[in-house]
Amino acid sequence: MKNQLLPFLLLVASFQSIYASSPSFIKHSEALIQRVLSGKANSFVIEQIPSENGKDVFEIGTTENGKILLCGNSELSVAMAFNLYLRDIAKVSYDWYSESPLPIKGELPLPISTIRMECSAQERFFNNTCTFGYTFPFWNWERWEKYIDWLAMNGINRPLMLAGQEKIWLNVWQSFGLKKEDIQAYFSGPAHLPWHRMANLDKWGGPLPISYIEGQYRLQKNILDRCRELAMEPVLPAFAGHVPEQLKQVYPEANIHQISPGWGGMDADYTTYFLDPSEELFSEIQFRFLKEQDKLYGSSHRYSADPFNEIDPPSWEPEYIAAVAKTIYQSMKNADSKARWYQMSWTFYYDSEHWTQERLKAMVESVPKGKLIFLDYAAEEEEFYKRTESFYGAPFIWCYLGNFGGNTHLVAPLNKVSKRIADVLKVENCLGVGATLEGLNVNPEIYEMTFEIPWNHPVSAFDLNKWIKKYAVRRVGQDDAAAIEAWKILKEKVLLDEAQGIGNHSVVFQVLPVMNLKESSWTTNTFVPYNNSDLAKALQILLEANEDSRKNDAYCFDVVNLARQTLGNYGSTLHEKMIKAFQEKNISDFEKYSHQFVTLGLEIDTLLGTRKEFLLGSWLSDARRWGKTETEKAYYEKNAREIITTWHKPGGELVDYANRQWNGLMRSYYLPRWEKFIELMQKYLISGTSFEQEAFSAWCVDFERKWVNGQIQENFSEKPKGNAVETARRLFDKYKHELLK
Repeated sequence: MKNQLLPFLLLVASFQSIYASSPSFIKHSEALIQRVLSGKANSFVIEQIPSENGKDVFEIGTTENGKILLCGNSELSVAMAFNLYLRDIAKVSYDWYSESPLPIKGELPLPISTIRMECSAQERFFNNTCTFGYTFPFWNWERWEKYIDWLAMNGINRPLMLAGQEKIWLNVWQSFGLKKEDIQAYFSGPAHLPWHRMANLDKWGGPLPISYIEGQYRLQKNILDRCRELAMEPVLPAFAGHVPEQLKQVYPEANIHQISPGWGGMDADYTTYFLDPSEELFSEIQFRFLKEQDKLYGSSHRYSADPFNEIDPPSWEPEYIAAVAKTIYQSMKNADSKARWYQMSWTFYYDSEHWTQERLKAMVESVPKGKLIFLDYAAEEEEFYKRTESFYGAPFIWCYLGNFGGNTHLVAPLNKVSKRIADVLKVENCLGVGATLEGLNVNPEIYEMTFEIPWNHPVSAFDLNKWIKKYAVRRVGQDDAAAIEAWKILKEKVLLDEAQGIGNHSVVFQVLPVMNLKESSWTTNTFVPYNNSDLAKALQILLEANEDSRKNDAYCFDVVNLARQTLGNYGSTLHEKMIKAFQEKNISDFEKYSHQFVTLGLEIDTLLGTRKEFLLGSWLSDARRWGKTETEKAYYEKNAREIITTWHKPGGELVDYANRQWNGLMRSYYLPRWEKFIELMQKYLISGTSFEQEAFSAWCVDFERKWVNGQIQENFSEKPKGNAVETARRLFDKYKHELLK
């Protein structure tokens, strides 16, 4: 009997040794816990377990000596287990704005029973090329560290990480004979680098300082090291054909095309150039770039390349499209035999008139199956895989976009997204889920939900009603009836499927002044699919939460978030009354409502100043810290001011694309435009002269230029001031009779 048991016992011993937790596994997992819960890491025991049929898996339980047991097949799975423990057992929220360590006092609660979850999404993608302009360009390592912890705690294993690539390009282009100063001039300013990288523009805001290039290089090394410690496989950049104009001087015979000028209304001086993939030089550039990237940062064998994002290729012939795709992949493979190419589908959706099925199919079929992975980029609006026979068999990742430009608009179609994720994960060639938001914004709940759904088994068992209740509880740290009811109203009456994530949104104050809001710029759509009274009702109930709930930082954010939106929505009502009085030439009413309109805008600015998430001062201070001299500090500040206001030139077609309801921005940039507009309307009413639209437009261009250049200066606080909840309560009480109508 003993002899018969021996092979079995040896097998068990072997199995246990294979999955014994390595020192680094425990070290990295405990380090994350320590960063998030300082001094609490000893309350946890970390163990490594095998995956479940190739799927990521975690367990939460209790050890015999009364500690919290977190098990996972990777550090990432342990991080997800840790987050689920915080959310559902400790009732604590750690969102992408959270300060760490979290201020938790006393003993941590033990799990009542063992929880085991496995993930049905093999890949979980996060970030957008544009996020590196609208959110990340001036972050330091401290801010990145917290964000990477959030990524890990939401199970994200394919973060797009594009920082620091100008260091690679500087070295590569110099190796081809270009001058350092010419390369710096070819690069754009920091916040515009995403569009430079996508070949939409060159030079705007350049030359890029060497100090920024070197600083981002050091930052990217830290970012990637931490991602890999937490078992993520970052997606890194690759060459897609965009080259400096000066390359023509070094290689005069090379077939280098000038891309059609005018992207985003930019002048021809900023036009980009594309190297034809038929040139041997194309593969050589790719080879040098990927080898240099591997040398500086290492490799995950996963590369992002978008050859024609919002720009026309030199030829629309399917054969040409196929040749481009084939060359891009083959050139990747020449440098990295394990290369996989990630391509966003946004341009196919955006320009579906040109990107016909024949052309897209030619691209797909030119790359070996499984090597080209599509990101279904805005699947809450249109699931592109359904239009393309599931990307003609190529693997794809279903992605929720949710916002343009980092706009601060309440948009979260929870019901639609949860149902679509449950359906798409049944599709054979769907690799997983992702989020491709252009900027971190004010709707953290839907992004957290997106990455929690795949851990439900089966996915179809996900219950949105239960989930939103648990979300409400963790935002206040306890079972608070008021918070639960407020979030129920939000789910049922505000965060609707009709909400448009694709497009640029704002409240009326961010609109470049017009009399008819339906004629406002495409970058500032004030439409909301809900009754503002329902949002106000949710705020009213949330304000009734008990005293302990009101001490929770997540609760304070939610109160301000709802208050600034409902008050901003009410601004449209005052605008309507103001314009009606103007049209009726009722001077008394016009003065009354225009005064109320401006006053409300200033009050919202004060409210926003109570929270760190809504401070222009913080954005500008982060930018200035990248400068070593006063000249450099001013350079970075101008770039930071520009991207969120005029984008490029004042009066251009991208003005207010990245509009935000921020303290400081409201009172110094948006409201002065309205005050000038009101002044000219009042002048018309009093004098009877015609409204001077051309004069107003010229004034706006001049004002925007002065604001971007820092000629209109004031001190913008980088720290919040005042009591967030009390300020929101005071404003709600003042306006509640109008808000609840």
